[in-house]
Amino acid sequence: MKTDDLKQVMDWLKTTDIVEVGYNHGEDGFSLATAEAPSPSYPPPASRFAAVSSPAVGILRWNEPGKPRPAEEADPVEEGQLLAVVETAKGKFSPVKAPSTGRLARVLAEDGAAVEFGQALFFIESR
Repeated sequence: MKTDDLKQVMDWLKTTDIVEVGYNHGEDGFSLATAEAPSPSYPPPASRFAAVSSPAVGILRWNEPGKPRPAEEADPVEEGQLLAVVETAKGKFSPVKAPSTGRLARVLAEDGAAVEFGQALFFIESR
């Protein structure tokens, strides 16, 4: 399509209440939108996996000293269930809990690993 033809269509579009127009014919085609045209907002694709992030900077521990490991990879988990703890520099333990019910699909960090705030530690697969 020629530039002059597109300019005519753009000028015409401005005189209407149409905010977007498209045309296709064989290999020729165009799509035009005015400033009032809404930008497309596509929701992110749904995922059956939820990341579980570290609540603090510190050392990942399966649990506080003397307590058993609360969950292993592939175990079913309930929302709010303790998965591990992060030991901070002050010697306090921040719990890492399952955000949803499902299955502990993947463990991304091992006991004793240094972790950062917001770092993904686990993935929970929704049921």
